[in-house]
Amino acid sequence: MLALARFLPVFLTVCETLNFSKAARKMGVTPAAVSKSIGNLEQQLAQRLFHRTTHALSLTDEGQRFYQQVAPLLEQLDSVLTQHSPAQMHPNGLLRVSVPYGFGRQHLLPLIAGFCRAYPDMQLDLRFEDKVVDMIKEGIDVAIGNSLPSDSTMIARRLCPLSLVAVASPAFITKHGMPAHPSELNTLARVCYRSPTTYRIVPWQFNTPDNKLIVIHGDPALSVTNIELTSKLALEGLGVTLLSRWLVKDELQSGALVEVLADFPATGTPIMIYYASKQHQPSKVRVFIDYVTEHLVVDN
Repeated sequence: MLALARFLPVFLTVCETLNFSKAARKMGVTPAAVSKSIGNLEQQLAQRLFHRTTHALSLTDEGQRFYQQVAPLLEQLDSVLTQHSPAQMHPNGLLRVSVPYGFGRQHLLPLIAGFCRAYPDMQLDLRFEDKVVDMIKEGIDVAIGNSLPSDSTMIARRLCPLSLVAVASPAFITKHGMPAHPSELNTLARVCYRSPTTYRIVPWQFNTPDNKLIVIHGDPALSVTNIELTSKLALEGLGVTLLSRWLVKDELQSGALVEVLADFPATGTPIMIYYASKQHQPSKVRVFIDYVTEHLVVDN
């Protein structure tokens, strides 16, 4: 039965991705090799572990039971081996990190010097990009943001809240008036963020004092694919924009921008840190996550 052990990492990876091609990319092998390993495992167990169709892969009842029994054992074994690994004391190697440009520039970048001094044997590939990433396909070890695909198999850990604020220039407010309700935004020029991945306008959401949700759709006067640039356009008096409060903290303090609809707080998805399953997690990933979560300070 020891011969079965070599198929178990493949089995767990397929369980996490539910896709032979994604599992193959994650393990650095071919999809055919993954399929063959699963076939051999099923043959030796005399059980079908996966339902296979042209477009989908899912666990059978037997496969689900087998996963629930095997996963904790391999996680425990991986933990024991990691504790005895030299890399546990000295994490090393290349770590690929994806982070939104604005958040990364303002909050992650100040942490990098300290991290590099603490872990001199690691190399960082920091990707400042405002897009939804396919972590497995693009070889990303850690991603930071709030827009990972909903069908992702990655673990999402809350990093910090996202406080949003609607702002406009004093000149714009003088000319068009201060809106008293979010519905009035439909008649005002808006400067919106457009996703560079989907090219869709991200809707604006506000909470009323009695805790009802108001969603603002519609075509904006201007749209850009970099969230920081919306504030630059708002400073020029071109419309109301909605963005993270920390991005315009200085402009609000100086009066270059003024808060709009202060009685209707905007809602935003918290910033998350994404990574693969804790099973077989390299120490370089673990120490980076621990360092960021310990040292990150976001003043909302």
